Amino acid sequence: MASEIENKYAVPADFSVDDRLAVDGVRLGEPQRHQLSAVYYDTPDLRLAADNVALRRRTGGHDAGWHVKRYRAAGERDEVQLPMGSGGAVPAAVRAEVRAVSRGGTLSPAVRMTTNRTEWPLVADDGTVLALIADDDVSTEVIADPAAAQRWRELEVELVGGDRALLRAVDKRLRKAGAAPSADPAKIVRALDGRWPARPVPAGPEGSAAAVVGEYVRAQRDALVEWDPRARRDEPDAVHKMRVATRRLRSTLKSYRPLWDRAATDHLRAELKWLADALGKVRDAHVMVARLERSLGELPPELVVGPVAARLPGGLRAQGTKDHRTLVSALNGQRYAALLDELDELLAAPPTDKGLWPAKKLVPRRVRRTVATVEGLLDSAETAPTGGPPLPGVLDRDAALHEARKSAKQARYAAEAAAPVGGSGATRLAAAMEGLQELLGEQHDSVVTRQLLRTTGMQASGAGENAFTYGLLYGREIDTARDVEAHLPATRAELRRKKTVGWLT
Repeated sequence: MASEIENKYAVPADFSVDDRLAVDGVRLGEPQRHQLSAVYYDTPDLRLAADNVALRRRTGGHDAGWHVKRYRAAGERDEVQLPMGSGGAVPAAVRAEVRAVSRGGTLSPAVRMTTNRTEWPLVADDGTVLALIADDDVSTEVIADPAAAQRWRELEVELVGGDRALLRAVDKRLRKAGAAPSADPAKIVRALDGRWPARPVPAGPEGSAAAVVGEYVRAQRDALVEWDPRARRDEPDAVHKMRVATRRLRSTLKSYRPLWDRAATDHLRAELKWLADALGKVRDAHVMVARLERSLGELPPELVVGPVAARLPGGLRAQGTKDHRTLVSALNGQRYAALLDELDELLAAPPTDKGLWPAKKLVPRRVRRTVATVEGLLDSAETAPTGGPPLPGVLDRDAALHEARKSAKQARYAAEAAAPVGGSGATRLAAAMEGLQELLGEQHDSVVTRQLLRTTGMQASGAGENAFTYGLLYGREIDTARDVEAHLPATRAELRRKKTVGWLT
C-alpha cells in the first residue's frame, strides 16, 4: 500500500505550466504525455463512494492495473495497486480489498473516464524527482446516465520525494498564476455529478451524548473497515489494529449502553466478541512468538538445550498461519457482513431519551462508573489468594488482575470517547488507564507464557528431550511478573490524581 499526498486545482483555459511554478532549488523537467483510460466500479447503491473509496481499472501510463483508493482529509489518500488480470471480471484479490465496504455486493462499472495527461517532474539539483505536476484533460461518462457526460481540465500536484513545504510553495505559485483549489477531492467525485454520497453523521442533536459518543463509535467503525484488507494480507500490526477497533466498539457500547436500543447493542456486542475472538487467535500467536523469540535470544546459547525454538515459536507460528486462514474465511462470510450492516444501522438509528441528554451531563457519569469498577477489582486483587487453586467463588490474584486489566481497557476507551467533554482530563485519564492496561497486560502475558512453557516442557520431556530450558524460561517469567507488580502502586496512584479524575465530579 502506498500513501499519496496531492493537491488538485481548477485552471482557466489559457493557463500554462512553465517555469513560474518552479521554486528555489527546484527545476521543471521535460514533460511526458499519457492517455489514461479507466473504468470505475461500485455497487448499484454506491457503497464504495459512501465510504470515500474508489475502485478503478486503468490502462495507459506507468501504473496500469487495478487501483483501490481510500480518500482522507487534506489531499491524502491510500492506494493499493493490483495486476490487471484477464477478462473483465473484478479479480478475487481486488474484491477482497473492498469487501468490508461492498459487503459482497455486485461490483459493476459506474463511470468511464479518459484523461489526456501532460506530466512535468519537479526535479532537485541532484536529479531527485520531488513532485509531479499533471495537466489533465478529463472526459467522463456515467454508465447509468450517458447524458451526464462531462469534460474539464484540472491540475494535480503530487509529492514524490519532496515534503509538504514544497507543496505549499508550489501552491502559492499556482494561485498567483490563476489556479484555484478544486472543489472536488477526486475526479470520480466530479464525474458522478452530485451522486457521490455524503458521509453520514451519528444521529442526535449537536452536543448530545449520542452525537458525541457516536463520533467515537463511527471512528472505530471506520478503523475496522480501513484495517480489514490489511488484516487479510496479514500485514504487520494490521490484525492488532483491527482487533483494537473491534474491542473499542464493544467496550463503548457497554459503557454507554443507555444511549441506544438495548437489544440492538447487546446483539451487536455479542457479534463483536465473535469477531474479536477470531482476530485474537491470530494476534495472540503474533505476541507470543515475539515474546518467546526475545526470551530465547536473551539466553546464552549453551542454555538452550534441545529443539526448544521448533517447539515454541515454531509451533505457534504454524498454528498462527492456520488461524489466519480461518480469520480470512470469517471475513469473507455473511456473518461479518451482517455485523458491519448492523453497526451502520445502529449509528443511523435514533438515540434513546438518555442519548438526547447533554453529553456534559451524562458522559462523565458513565466514565465514573468504569473507573470505580477498576478500583474495586484492584482492591480485590490485593487481598486475593496467591499460589494454588482459588477458593470457590473467589478469584486468585492472577485472575483478579486480569479482570482489572479488562476493566482498565473499558475505562480507557470510555475516557477516549469522552474527550470532547472532558478535555485534557479525559485525555489524561485515558493515558493513565492505558499505562495500567499495559502493565497488567505484561503480567497476564507472563501467566499465559508460564502455562505454555509448563505444557510444552512436559511434552518435550515425554518425547525424551531435555526440559531444562523450559524450566529456566518459566523462572524468568516469574521474575518478570514480580517486577511488573512492583510498579503497580505507582501506576495506580496516577488514577487518583485530581488532574486525572477531577473532571468526573
